[in-house]
Amino acid sequence: MFSNKLVYAIIGILIFLTVSAFIMGRPSHRDKRIYPIVRQYTPFVIENGLGGLKIKRKDNPSFKEEPDAVNFYHRLNELEKDWAKTHLRVTNNTLEILDNNGTVLKIVKLKNQNEKKFIKNYYGVDIK
Repeated sequence: MFSNKLVYAIIGILIFLTVSAFIMGRPSHRDKRIYPIVRQYTPFVIENGLGGLKIKRKDNPSFKEEPDAVNFYHRLNELEKDWAKTHLRVTNNTLEILDNNGTVLKIVKLKNQNEKKFIKNYYGVDIK
């Protein structure tokens, strides 16, 4: 009933859609030294549930988002950027992590230009 060409076309389309969804859903590059340090102070927690990954806040138990798999890391990045606008500050070669009141919680010395570039690109923080 079905020709071989139709079966191969359907298989090809499924493979193409799978690969493109995988590429779109990949998280952006994260610096191996800076990201874990900043991650300790961000209020966002990733939880694994039956329906997939969930984003929750440590300081707000009613906050819960369940983006689909393709948009999960993009949404997490948006939330971290919004948080970083008021909680991260870079001056010279130091990164300051601030609390909600503007008090410095941690100071991290930036070692190279790649770390500065990561902070600017990933968190959207202006470097002074």
